[in-house]
Amino acid sequence: MTNKNAFKEGQFILDTLESNGFEAYYVGGSVRDYCMGKSVGDIDITTNALPKQIEALFKHTIDVGIEHGTIVVVINKTPYEVTTYRTETTYSDFRRPDSVEFTTSLKEDLARRDFTMNAIAMDKHFKLYDPYDGQSAIEDKEIITVGNPDERFNEDALRMLRALRFMSQLQFDLNEDSYNAIKKLVSNVQHISVERIVQELKKLYKGINIEASKRLLIESDMYKYIPFFNRVGKDDLKKSVVHTLNNEIIIQLLFNDSVSFKNELKLSNEDKKYINTSIQLYDDLKNKLETVIVAYKYDTMLLKNMLKILSDNSALNINMEDDLLEAIQKKESLTIQSKKDFAVNGNDLMNSLNKRGGPWLKELLDEIERQILFETLPNDFDAIIEWVHNEYH
Repeated sequence: MTNKNAFKEGQFILDTLESNGFEAYYVGGSVRDYCMGKSVGDIDITTNALPKQIEALFKHTIDVGIEHGTIVVVINKTPYEVTTYRTETTYSDFRRPDSVEFTTSLKEDLARRDFTMNAIAMDKHFKLYDPYDGQSAIEDKEIITVGNPDERFNEDALRMLRALRFMSQLQFDLNEDSYNAIKKLVSNVQHISVERIVQELKKLYKGINIEASKRLLIESDMYKYIPFFNRVGKDDLKKSVVHTLNNEIIIQLLFNDSVSFKNELKLSNEDKKYINTSIQLYDDLKNKLETVIVAYKYDTMLLKNMLKILSDNSALNINMEDDLLEAIQKKESLTIQSKKDFAVNGNDLMNSLNKRGGPWLKELLDEIERQILFETLPNDFDAIIEWVHNEYH
């Protein structure tokens, strides 16, 4: 096992709680990743101390969910979620417990967690407490619910999507009972907020074993309860080869131009812009826009991403790869990368021609841009001014 250093600052929290008579353990994904020898991300801590007692022991705390027993403790600018042992009651909305009750039992706290691999606690000496045999699940690379899978997935429908995400991220298999429970309860996914669905899908699509997760997404009919995916249909989902959620959306829009991209998935403005710009790039390539204009119009990362989409999805590649490769190669050698690189600006042109601004100015700047890009005019102040006077006088 590796990565003990990742827990170094969290050690102070455990020491403080224990020196004041409380129990304290690392828990959740950080312990799972530690057991797997992977790099450890956010570190969560569980304790029998009550929220107010946690707040009283540490200088910098943030109340992020005191009603659910969670206090964020900040150590050297790093936040740690510290949560009181708790049990959960019924789930009316298929997502959150109606209420929680604090308990003094670590085993009871671990029993409420989703999968056995996430229900392992670890003390400050790195000794594991594993009442639900999560270590065996990790060794067998298997996703197993804590207790009855029907109950776990019916309580919180997001757990079904998390199971698929872990399949992709960790390259684990879903055990048969969990698989059957998902197929039985999959319609509950419709009760999950779109924002949470998108969060899980983004992580799923970044995973190593995405094809297995997508296969289950389709086989279980889960896609029918996910916005946008339900309009795309399983046939197009099956044939796409992707590595990000954005690329899945881009590819599906290109596969089927009758499927419009609405705001159903509630993506960020940045994501929406990226998707729309990628579709425009594809259209420009399809319409044989001059390579130099393609190189100038789009940034290198977007061009390279489209190249990957085309190389992975041959049905979309209508003799475009060569043009795209040429555009990527030309990108670095362009005389200008944007109008900001012009040797002249609008004021220079108005002063030189003694004219007030108007639509003519944009038209002239666009023409100068084109002349420079096609290397029929050097990007030089005197040369541009001379050319302008020759053309417009």
